[in-house]
Amino acid sequence: MNKRLSCRFHILNLLLLLCLLPLSAMAGESSLVVTAPAGQTSLTMTFMGDCILGSEEKSRKLPESFDTAIQDEGYAWPFSGVAHILQADDLSVINLEGVFKDDRAGREDGKLHWFRGPTDFAQILPHSSIELAGLANNHVRDYGNAGRRTTKKALEDNGIPYFGYSDLHVWEKDGLKIGFGGIRETTFRQKPKLPAEEIQQLKEQGCHYIVYTIHAGKEYDNNHNKLQTRMAHDIIDAGANLVVGAHPHVVQGIEQYNDGLIIYSLGNFVFGGNLKLTEFEAFMLQVHLDFAGEALRETTLTLIPVFTTGARPANDFRPIPAEGEDKARILKRIQDDSGDLTITEVMRFPAAPAE
Repeated sequence: MNKRLSCRFHILNLLLLLCLLPLSAMAGESSLVVTAPAGQTSLTMTFMGDCILGSEEKSRKLPESFDTAIQDEGYAWPFSGVAHILQADDLSVINLEGVFKDDRAGREDGKLHWFRGPTDFAQILPHSSIELAGLANNHVRDYGNAGRRTTKKALEDNGIPYFGYSDLHVWEKDGLKIGFGGIRETTFRQKPKLPAEEIQQLKEQGCHYIVYTIHAGKEYDNNHNKLQTRMAHDIIDAGANLVVGAHPHVVQGIEQYNDGLIIYSLGNFVFGGNLKLTEFEAFMLQVHLDFAGEALRETTLTLIPVFTTGARPANDFRPIPAEGEDKARILKRIQDDSGDLTITEVMRFPAAPAE
């Protein structure tokens, strides 16, 4: 080979090597994008209040029971009135009260109500575009540890993750990690430092935003109490971004506290355990988060007032959006427990500038 051909050969080899190098660099960059989001990213989560997807033993076989409604109408029935909302978001979250269990063995003594749906009722959630269940409430142990185990297994078998009552969950979209935990009032009284410990665990898992639920307050009281306030403030001070409350069975107020937001009570939602409702008004909460890279830029709350049944005064177990004067009345009930914060259907909260 003469020198001219040899020179051309080496030049071609060098050009080929240079062309290959960026490919390997690009491969490294793509793996980084998953854990370190860049550019503008947004996501929407929808929260619903107390959901009892089952019946009491005494009413299970009645023609007007929740169990009968599912047998007659199918798994998608309870959330079908708001299906257009749940199908359009990124993540739909319920507070699951009661258990999934195929028999009544293990029922705890000393309670006024026990709520149970057969394990196949867990299929209601994937049929309804619900992707996450909170278990930090006072009915997840209605059938003892056995009921808690069968509930978790039924959820797992249907691809539904869960959180609360010592379980944490991290949900991810486009490299953004949203952490979930939850506690009920009695547990907080026994272990007031538990939320801070769990929030720290979620931070160590790289969460960019943390949601923590509380199950607390006085039933059917239109105003949140001092313990609810203490719990929520402690949780925000520990590093959570959003506190979502349940248990009072009625709507309560919203508070902006330091860098966090608190929703004290969403009220009921699908309420299968009670055939004769005395409270029909609640609201769904949509939380829209806008990020620039890993930095939260703005939080938008959308309040969606609802009736917990579409057949008042009967309970058809199918919540529907409220309209007109009904919507305005529910928003006013939230306002009445929200202090100086002005309540509107859409509320925007820009993030505080980074120091």
